[in-house]
Amino acid sequence: TPCEHSFPTRRSSDLGKKSVSTPQTKPKSVIKISQKYISPYTGEVVTKKVFDNTAVLAIIENSVDARPQSGLNDADIVYETMAEGGIPRFIALFQKENPKKVGPIRSARAYFLDISKEYNLPFAHCGGSEEALLKINKEKLMSMNEMNNSSTYWRDSIRKAPHNLYTSTDKLRELIKSKHFVYSPTAKLNFNKLYWDNTRLTKASDVFLKLNRYYDTRYTYKNGFYLKSMDGKSSTDKENKLPLSVKNVVVQITTIKTQADGSHLDIKLTGNGSGYVISNGKYVKMFWSKKTTTSKTILTDNKGNNLPLNPGKTWWNIIDKNAVINIK
Repeated sequence: TPCEHSFPTRRSSDLGKKSVSTPQTKPKSVIKISQKYISPYTGEVVTKKVFDNTAVLAIIENSVDARPQSGLNDADIVYETMAEGGIPRFIALFQKENPKKVGPIRSARAYFLDISKEYNLPFAHCGGSEEALLKINKEKLMSMNEMNNSSTYWRDSIRKAPHNLYTSTDKLRELIKSKHFVYSPTAKLNFNKLYWDNTRLTKASDVFLKLNRYYDTRYTYKNGFYLKSMDGKSSTDKENKLPLSVKNVVVQITTIKTQADGSHLDIKLTGNGSGYVISNGKYVKMFWSKKTTTSKTILTDNKGNNLPLNPGKTWWNIIDKNAVINIK
């Protein structure tokens, strides 16, 4: 900040004397302190322009017909868990990047709404289960349903419906403005690079998760990142053909049960449980806790200390306690 000029106080003994001009002291040079902006979702240093981006969630399909998806490499965080019939589905959080094509967009489930409530963010989807739609209306959640906002989405003729619905972060951010949502995100993730530089942590160069007889996924460590594969095939982004890669892999173990209708699922996201946080070629056994649907999911180690993520993008797997986990 510019320094203020100071003026000498005249002493009583100086009264009556002729004033003697003295050379002016040059003001000190202005010291500029640059503001550092940290992404709340990746822990990375970003520009102010990026920091001011509106964060948004999108529910993305993961059936075989939907692969490869568009925009997943640009997501700050991707949550992956089960939908009906043993097929997984994603809810991806975008803030740092600005993908021009995101999808295929699919329908909402109640547990994805709970994730949106933890971050207090609007979410893109196309329809939803009866339970989810009732929840959206009753709780006035920040839904961006394609069925009510068709101009924000488009169909790609390369694929058959329902695997061909797409949007972009630009279109979603425009819709958020027009809807005048009370936009007040609540990101409270912890990041610490030095923690994951610790060479005493247990090695994790390969992470294999078999969620059920229909689906498995693997994360292979290479050059500081975990490369994702699904059902034995390398996973890529449809738009840039690059492999899906992240700095962190979170495995949150919980209870997933089929509802009375024999199709839809209940996924326990509150309470507590165990799991793993994996980064930088290492892993730590973790314990998670979450008091309410709107509170933060807290990750701790076996001593009760907060467990940070490594700065970078994260793939967050929410799996049933009966799933097979193999880390080596």
